[in-house]
Amino acid sequence: MIIKPYHQLDLLRKRRTATKNTKQTYSQIKRLQRIGFSLGILISSIGLSLCAWTSFETYKRIKYKEKLVIEAKQYQLLKAKYNEIITNLKSIYKVNNQISQGVVGTKSSSAFLLELQDILPTTIQLTKIKSNDKDLTIEGRSKQPLALSSINSLELQLSSSFLIENKSVFLSKAKQSGSNQNKYLTFTLKSKYSNPKTKSLIANYQRLGSLGLLKRVNLLVEEGLIK
Repeated sequence: MIIKPYHQLDLLRKRRTATKNTKQTYSQIKRLQRIGFSLGILISSIGLSLCAWTSFETYKRIKYKEKLVIEAKQYQLLKAKYNEIITNLKSIYKVNNQISQGVVGTKSSSAFLLELQDILPTTIQLTKIKSNDKDLTIEGRSKQPLALSSINSLELQLSSSFLIENKSVFLSKAKQSGSNQNKYLTFTLKSKYSNPKTKSLIANYQRLGSLGLLKRVNLLVEEGLIK
């Protein structure tokens, strides 16, 4: 019986023999393991930190977006209320202005008739006075042969009136009428009412002796409805 010698396979034998330092090779492996473990922990820590920072920033942005949505809704509500208040104020101002103009009487028949009484030539007879908002129409007749001169005089007087807008008076119609002995020139004057200042109203109402209108103007000035 032939007994063969036992051989153990050792792949690292030649390397250990070459280095002649088995303990040094083992310590290097342990050191590499420690370094790898430390690097793994470091990389994992960095990854976790980045994930935590990203999550925190995402959370901040979500909350900021929610805050912006709430503020946008509040802004829209405030804007709607503001527009509603402005609309109401404009409506109130318009009504107050209409009331004050009516009370002041810049287009009041009494004020205008008093003004006409002062400026109307004696040769003219008025037949109709019509007001439509700011438009004024006056119809009348004047006896010849000085009819045209009298009408021109009335036109100039109206143009200088504090109740009439400057350069708005014009003769729109003139027609000869009557018999040979009594000839008349019928006419139509058109103009527009003005918006005189408060001082002008007070001064002219005092001049005309219109105490009722003067009292109204002073009252509106005290209440701050006109200036």
